[in-house]
Amino acid sequence: MIFDCDGTLLDSERLCLQAIVDVLAEVGIDVDYNALKNKFQGVQLERIFEAQVTDSTQLANGGLDNLITRYRARCRMLFTEHLLPIDGVYQVLEQLTIQGIAICIASNAPHEKMDFTLPLTKLDGYFEGRVFSALDANAWKPDPKLLHYVMDKMQVTAEECVFIDDSIVGIQAGVDAKVTTLYFSPCDPHKPTDIDSPYLHYVDDIRQVFDFVSS
Repeated sequence: MIFDCDGTLLDSERLCLQAIVDVLAEVGIDVDYNALKNKFQGVQLERIFEAQVTDSTQLANGGLDNLITRYRARCRMLFTEHLLPIDGVYQVLEQLTIQGIAICIASNAPHEKMDFTLPLTKLDGYFEGRVFSALDANAWKPDPKLLHYVMDKMQVTAEECVFIDDSIVGIQAGVDAKVTTLYFSPCDPHKPTDIDSPYLHYVDDIRQVFDFVSS
């Protein structure tokens, strides 16, 4: 069972998006939260800033790195104050462990971020040695290479896996990797997508993963 991290295991996606809105506001760029969520949820951070900052001089000479540093600091503040696991996550991870089903994380986020958020929410113990970042594979969702990398490390085939993600870029990676892919959308059940694939299924409660896994 392969989990995305932000927005799937952790109710962090909304905090990450808010951090982007806050940091852009600090440099005079007004961005609508909902518009950002609809278009850029799960997208590589550098691409988000490059798309929102139209003045290239703000990105040059270390400007982009500075925005990312400020974003990371803002995220830490928001995480420390507000971060919680998604409802039902502890129950799901405990039951999967009892059933002997291997679990891991495949995230676009860097290890530095997950090394902070997973212990903060007491999820780190479930995934020791099985947390994979896009930086490990040098491939970011929607590129399926990230999932191929993770499956290789876990020594499993696509047919043996279920992948759950809350973002369009994530589910695109899943279906392109030919993995049974669960589009997790608790706030907007059955949210339509342009992705038409027999590998794609919709869930609005993380406990529904048990409909797709067997020991």
